[in-house]
Amino acid sequence: MPVKNFKFQLFLISLLALASCAKETRVEERLVFWKSELYKIIPTGTPQEEALNKLKEIDSEAFINLLSGNISSKLENIEGNGIPCKDWVLVATTEIQDNAVIKHSISSTGRCL
Repeated sequence: MPVKNFKFQLFLISLLALASCAKETRVEERLVFWKSELYKIIPTGTPQEEALNKLKEIDSEAFINLLSGNISSKLENIEGNGIPCKDWVLVATTEIQDNAVIKHSISSTGRCL
């Protein structure tokens, strides 16, 4: 009996891993999309205020970090299937130097088990 229980648990873990991999692929695809998209609509050299205004069209709560001068914005929520993550949030940090955009960084955070 313990062997059957172990096999069943192993089966469940395998399903969980497969579901996780599928969602990770979707998140990775969206990360690539947003990185490309941000450089199209806000190229390097864009003034900070113009970059903030364009990011506010995507996220009305985009803001300038007063310590770094960088702009933080939420790009997208991606629904999960609940196993292991309920959803994912894609966030951008637009780095500013000398009052102009020098780089975009995109990260994802999941609300997971």
